[in-house]
Amino acid sequence: MQAVVIGGSIAGLLAARVLVEFYDSVVIVESDALPQSPEARRGVPQSPQPHVLFAKGYQILEALFPGIGKDLEAAGAIKIDWAREFHHFDFGAWNQCDRTPSQIVSYTCSRPLLEWAIRQKLSAYSSIQWLSEHRVNGLIEKQRRIVGIQAESNHRSSIELAADLVVDASGRRSAAPKWLAELGFTPPKTTVVNPFLGYATRRYEATETPNDWKVMLVSQQPPDNTRLGYLAKIENNQWIATLGGYGRDFPPLDEAGFLNFARSLASPRFYEAIASATPLSPIYAHRATANRWYHYEKTGVPTGFVALGDAVCALCPVYGQGMTVSALSAMVLRDWLKETNHGSSSEFQQRLAKNNQLPWAMAVGQDSRFLTTAGRKQSNRLEAILGWYTQQLVKQTSTNAELNTLLMEVAHQLKPPTQFFHPKVAARLLMRRR
Repeated sequence: MQAVVIGGSIAGLLAARVLVEFYDSVVIVESDALPQSPEARRGVPQSPQPHVLFAKGYQILEALFPGIGKDLEAAGAIKIDWAREFHHFDFGAWNQCDRTPSQIVSYTCSRPLLEWAIRQKLSAYSSIQWLSEHRVNGLIEKQRRIVGIQAESNHRSSIELAADLVVDASGRRSAAPKWLAELGFTPPKTTVVNPFLGYATRRYEATETPNDWKVMLVSQQPPDNTRLGYLAKIENNQWIATLGGYGRDFPPLDEAGFLNFARSLASPRFYEAIASATPLSPIYAHRATANRWYHYEKTGVPTGFVALGDAVCALCPVYGQGMTVSALSAMVLRDWLKETNHGSSSEFQQRLAKNNQLPWAMAVGQDSRFLTTAGRKQSNRLEAILGWYTQQLVKQTSTNAELNTLLMEVAHQLKPPTQFFHPKVAARLLMRRR
């Protein structure tokens, strides 16, 4: 039996790792030539931008690839305890960090380094084959079942590849809805919520200024404060510095404009960090940040085909959920294959939709607080009350390290959001308001 994965980014790599447990052969079809070292790829235009690996996502990586944390660290990635070493500025104050080690741990590094580390681990599986420099341009159907893919090489030669299962992990650029429609299937309906967020990112040589942070965030504050700054230590003694602006308040791409935008943030700490640092790269823009969901769970998906990752549910990247949602999607795929014996594709998409609901609601709910967001979701009374309550909790992280740790545990998907409403937490928040 053979499975074909469309796309060799994070979602596709993790899907391939799961598929080797169930198929004799797994072929990853990727349009790029794959670098032998941690280098950016043309097919991943967001590669220079920051990527956050949540603690939950890291736990899944370790389960799939034992020892990958040690490999990352040996390659220069930096281990981070998010309760102690993540500094975030919200509602006019910095958070209070815990002084004792926590289990909210992952690594901060560039996206190319993480992809490279995963590819290195996958190279141990002889059943995985790579078809690089090939772009998939269609699906093959037989008796209302998907039985393979059509692809074209960068040299214009065509190929057909048979498959018992095709997994679309091609990301935001997925053309699967078009391919399904061409074969007479009903394409999924689409929901788009676009906050018109733009990024500008630059690498710097890390300075020797004493500090106790590994990641710093000066957060946006809807509906009026549209600007944010994210600064992270990564491999090779570098910082990755990102500015963002909602509602088309895009950060400039020239040096003076970039620094002036940084100076305008709600806290001066981000600007002070980069003002005297040495730039190591151009300033890279990224504006493909809309939340977009293809509702395969509401469509009759043909047997032999499934989609996951950004090819289904692409989230605004500012919340850092993407790679962890892809990791969770791979776990949904594994459970489905274990329990259904490669059964109904529609059932898989329904399971995946349940998995995506919480991160989607979080991203769309926050983005909808900006009045300039297209397709914004109107909050009902209950959602407004819950939103107010969560804001009170975030405000108190500036004076309460225990609440800050709880916020990190929920944000990193180690605990459910219902933990915010534990009687002890609720009593502390509401008593403080009196």
